[in-house]
Amino acid sequence: MTAYFDNAATTAMCNDARSAFEKAFEIYANPSSVHSAGIEAEKLLSASRKKMLSVIGGGGKGTVVFTGCGTESNALALFGTSYAKKANEKKNIIISDSEHPSVYRASEELKTRGFEIREVKTRGGAVNAEELYALVDDNTFLISVMTVNNETGALYDIKELCRVSKEKNPRVIFHTDATQAFMKTDTNAAASGVDMMTLSAHKIGGPKGVGALYISNRLLTSRSVVPVLYGGGQEEGLRSGTENTAGISAFAAAAEYGKAYFDTDTAKINELSSYIRSELEAAGVKINRPVRAVPHIISASLPGIKSEVMLRYLSAEGIYVSSGSACSSHHPGISRSLQAFGLSAKDADCTVRISLWRTNTADEAELLVKNIKKGLDSLIKIRK
Repeated sequence: MTAYFDNAATTAMCNDARSAFEKAFEIYANPSSVHSAGIEAEKLLSASRKKMLSVIGGGGKGTVVFTGCGTESNALALFGTSYAKKANEKKNIIISDSEHPSVYRASEELKTRGFEIREVKTRGGAVNAEELYALVDDNTFLISVMTVNNETGALYDIKELCRVSKEKNPRVIFHTDATQAFMKTDTNAAASGVDMMTLSAHKIGGPKGVGALYISNRLLTSRSVVPVLYGGGQEEGLRSGTENTAGISAFAAAAEYGKAYFDTDTAKINELSSYIRSELEAAGVKINRPVRAVPHIISASLPGIKSEVMLRYLSAEGIYVSSGSACSSHHPGISRSLQAFGLSAKDADCTVRISLWRTNTADEAELLVKNIKKGLDSLIKIRK
């Protein structure tokens, strides 16, 4: 028996998404073509866009631009707004100190190009609204704070952060990377007040290679976002390139399924998460508990055992967890997010991430706990 607890890295495609993908795969015409086959493909694309806007609570306002992944959506959000207005040059951008690498590294690049980057702290898994308010000034044109931290599961109060930011500077653009929040907590775009929201299909039971960026009407009408890819002018001119109609259709189907079963899935994940947390704490594992958190991500610091060692031990038993973001696994080092949370470098190096999804079972949770306990006992003895 194997047990997959690396769902924050990617999830298995759900049946509804598979079915939608297979049906859409037969509609192979280019949606930009003007013949009847192309028009059929365009209708499928349009229907998927409407479904996504409905699911994320766009309120009939704004649009969803389909991209190749969450990383591309974040790049469009940061670079697309930075270069939309010449007046933005030499102004400042605010991000949190524990953003996903796709936002952090983009901000580092923008810094080399002359933009000022300011960071708001996330100590204990919370962003202090007063601290953010103090960082915002008349020269702040963009703020990017993720909704859920991909390593700690911290849930940031985006609605409040957006409110105080725009109270200080009504012109500011607020972007949130909701990749780990979508279908795990409330991600209503209109209600939160955000201008842009990043989403990714493979985090919610959809296929890899499809992402989306919600953009509000305010930004569209003021032309506050420009493309980073140029070409045929697809996606309202904001993301050129022939759309992945089958993948997009599957993304929309996964989102609709997730919305329909959100309460059931959340209750199940809550129950499994509570069991795992309590069992691990009883075994001497430190659970890093954010001020506010989602249940599907558990950050656990092992007593003196490096995460890589435990990962290999569990993998040999057919149990899969991670030590942090899969997107940063090719750039090893001490996690910025965990240190921003408040962990020492030593504790961060001994921290594993257990991430759940609707597909996990009670038997798998028991197997996970059992093998972590066995691993601790065995590895501590070896260390001694």
